[in-house]
Amino acid sequence: MHAASVGEVTGAIPIVHALRESLPGAGLTLTVTTPQGFRFAGTNLSRWAEILPFPLDFPGVLQRAFQKLEPDLYVALEAEFWPNLFRMLECRQTPAVLLNGRLSHRSARLYGFFKSTFRPIFRQFSCLAMHSEEDRKNVVLLGVPPERTCVLGSSKYDAIVLRKDPEKVEHLKRVLNLPGNVPVVVGGSLRRLECIWLLEVFRSLSHVDPGLVGIFAPRHMAQVPNMIKWLDSAPFPYQLLSRIEAGQEARSAPVILVDRIGILFDLYALGDLVFCGGTLEPFDGHNILEPAAWGKPVFYGPHLQKVLVEHNMLQSFKGSFLVQDSGDLLQQWTYWIERLPLLKRHGENARAALLKLGGVSARQVDIILSALSDRASSHA
Repeated sequence: MHAASVGEVTGAIPIVHALRESLPGAGLTLTVTTPQGFRFAGTNLSRWAEILPFPLDFPGVLQRAFQKLEPDLYVALEAEFWPNLFRMLECRQTPAVLLNGRLSHRSARLYGFFKSTFRPIFRQFSCLAMHSEEDRKNVVLLGVPPERTCVLGSSKYDAIVLRKDPEKVEHLKRVLNLPGNVPVVVGGSLRRLECIWLLEVFRSLSHVDPGLVGIFAPRHMAQVPNMIKWLDSAPFPYQLLSRIEAGQEARSAPVILVDRIGILFDLYALGDLVFCGGTLEPFDGHNILEPAAWGKPVFYGPHLQKVLVEHNMLQSFKGSFLVQDSGDLLQQWTYWIERLPLLKRHGENARAALLKLGGVSARQVDIILSALSDRASSHA
């Protein structure tokens, strides 16, 4: 199996677990491209799979990797289309399947400009299990026979449920000194100006409830200095999460800046009012289902192209709230902060929406088993 980074590894987690149940004696290898994804995979999957860096797409490197691994099947996650890798798979008659498949219309047009390189790759997959109908239509436009495609959604939905660890959350509550009666705002995966807009919303909202605590996590740590600069100039009291976790200081400030990665999912569990970023800025959405695992309704902006399936499901269950800008977010949060018990009912709706989207990894394992069976038959 191959996953590019943390997001794709997240999708791999429930597939690996389900495969281990179906094929307990199989040799399973997961390759990962980015350093962050590699560390994440090692932490979460090293007990069930061999974790290796992805071999560079050069013939000599791939030759050595294939000699070591001798794969019976290649499973690509989301959008991993490497020309030399697929030539090697073809030469060795190794089948390939695509799971959690994503292909935007823009990417399909780009691949279309290089038909001679990429059309054979797409046709080489024995099955392409796509995230949405739009994704499926785009791969068909690139020459994939429609009968090889299907729409299953994403195994990330199952991964979200698997990742829940209530003990971690209780530990965080103690470390951050959050009594049960203190309302908490969580702004996660914040991009560019969202990092400042959420701080501005929080400052205004704290006039309504002076006891409010805000936890703000930028998508990229490079934004932390900009957030500090704004808080210093406001001025508004804040502390860095890393210093609190290290025991260097006790949490007393109303604002906590998250200055390390890998903890946002657990922090969502602490929130009463939760915003997911990449949606007010035009980044098309991030992780809007993660709060639902903890029974939290989620607020987000209008830029949702990457998460339309999740948005539509949350909306149909009344488990999320769409806002147009930071002013609209402030207005909605000002209303709901006085009605938090009622808001919790929407959180249960969000959890139901997540469960409705689940069960994908079991169907994906069926695809893997079918591909392995077909290969065994062809080699008999």
